[in-house]
Amino acid sequence: MSKTIRSLAVVLGLSLTIFALSACGKKEEPKVEVNTKTISTSDLKDKVGKSDWVIVDTRENDAFNGWKLDEVTRGGHIKGATDFSSAWLKVDSKEKDATLDEALKTKGISTDKNVVLYDANGKDAKEVSEYLAKKGYKNLYTYDVKDWAKDTSLDMEAYPNHQMVVPVSWVKDLVDGKKPETYNGKDFKVFEVSWGDETKSPDYLKDGHIKGAVHINTDEIEEGPLWNRLSDDKLIKFAEGKGITLDTTVVLYGPDNTAAYRVASILKYLGVKDVRVLNGGTAKWKAAGYELEKESQKATPVEAFGTTTPLNKGYIIDMPQAKEILADKEGSRLVDIRAWDEHIGKISGYDYIKATGRPAGAVWGHAGKDSSSLQDYRNLDNTMRNKDEIIAMWNEWDIKPDQKLSFFCGTGWRAAEVLLYADVIGVKNASVYDGGWNEWSGNTGNEAGPVETGEPKKQQ
Repeated sequence: MSKTIRSLAVVLGLSLTIFALSACGKKEEPKVEVNTKTISTSDLKDKVGKSDWVIVDTRENDAFNGWKLDEVTRGGHIKGATDFSSAWLKVDSKEKDATLDEALKTKGISTDKNVVLYDANGKDAKEVSEYLAKKGYKNLYTYDVKDWAKDTSLDMEAYPNHQMVVPVSWVKDLVDGKKPETYNGKDFKVFEVSWGDETKSPDYLKDGHIKGAVHINTDEIEEGPLWNRLSDDKLIKFAEGKGITLDTTVVLYGPDNTAAYRVASILKYLGVKDVRVLNGGTAKWKAAGYELEKESQKATPVEAFGTTTPLNKGYIIDMPQAKEILADKEGSRLVDIRAWDEHIGKISGYDYIKATGRPAGAVWGHAGKDSSSLQDYRNLDNTMRNKDEIIAMWNEWDIKPDQKLSFFCGTGWRAAEVLLYADVIGVKNASVYDGGWNEWSGNTGNEAGPVETGEPKKQQ
């Protein structure tokens, strides 16, 4: 044997030994047998509402909200069902496991119950059943919701204004020249929204944007130091400059959809009839595998917006109206959409706001872990959380959907997102208090309103 061959043999032997040791040390995931049963429509009818059964919609959040996806004849979910989308299992997040565990708990999906998982494509329910089986769930059933949707005698629930929050497939059809569900076919514009010009936007030119989308810099609709909306005449000029009229279908999205919701609230305030936000934002578009373009797109202005004054002025209110809401302790609520530590006055949440606390009499409406997040209102994939869970959060603090509600945060972004969700689920008398804590605290030298700090008592 030559020296070269002997050397190769030694190297090969060492490699095999290392491989064998690595293989011995590698921890293989135990195989879990997934035993699911199918359930018929007649049997499922008898199980809805029973305490030992839980019905779970595993489809995209949009289908649950009311969209007719995967050839379902009626949009929405089985009345009484909760949601646990298979899309959440694909999210890359350090907090995924903990978030999903908390979601199962909140939704009452537990190992001691019979769990019916339904979809319309034969894939979503399978993925969720495999996930639950690994967690020890035994009594799992699957169902095709298309059968339920065909029978109009069976209850399905679609949110009254679900069309305001749109699925990525809807936007894809729109930009590809098709006429998707609920679109009037007249004129549409797609906008990517974030702070800064398009060269500084987190993804407009660098990573790309939806075909034909024009960038909106949030500085175009608000200004400091209060960061309130611009004057009405300036907002109308903004709309005209972007080619928007009262009859334009406007689709907004962004890397952080809170900015998109902020602009959506402005356009609805002006009176634009058809304002949509892409559910889940840029991340959902990318997750769907749809193409992005990197060319800058410029808006084509229009001569006239269609009105010289806002047609929906009650959608955004100012400090005098906020005080009126606080004075009506029975029929109205000023709802704080900030983190708990902001609400109790532990932090201001903003490096440019010194004062801490909340407007005296305001109630906490939940938000997220800090001033830049809104996890309490979003699913793991940043889609809109379901109506029942939103209302349950409100009920904790005596906030009712039939009251006059005005949402506020620091400067209006987080509150705008919650306002749009309230609109989606059918709340009829809701607004954003535009000045928020920045104005109420007197941070910019204006007269402050009454302030309180500390942990409030729940008003129940």
